[in-house]
Amino acid sequence: MSAVLNQAKRLYRIVIILQFLLLVFVSVVLTFLQNVEFAFSYAVGCLCGFIPFCLFVYWIFFREPAKNTNKMTAFYRGEGLKWLLTIILIVVAFKSYPTMNFVAFFVGYFFMLLCNSLLPILLKLRAK
Repeated sequence: MSAVLNQAKRLYRIVIILQFLLLVFVSVVLTFLQNVEFAFSYAVGCLCGFIPFCLFVYWIFFREPAKNTNKMTAFYRGEGLKWLLTIILIVVAFKSYPTMNFVAFFVGYFFMLLCNSLLPILLKLRAK
């Protein structure tokens, strides 16, 4: 079981690094193609999808669980924390950045959600 867990840990480390690089690269490209406000709104949206995913991956794979913790309980708690952090980050983003471009924000947010789902699958298929 630990070999499978170690393989999943390596996979998700790569996924997180790739997502961060994609976030930075697309934000820089958007800065040159659009404007700074559009790119910043996009980056904030990406971060609202990326940071909770990082917390979830940490919660499931990298923290030391209690001795008698059920794996599904840890998974559901991690998912709950992810949603709570997502809500908090979106509220903070909307309140603290009043001139946000909402289209760019949600494009970035949904792009990160798409990456959260597809990158692990694509990397697994590539490894076979």
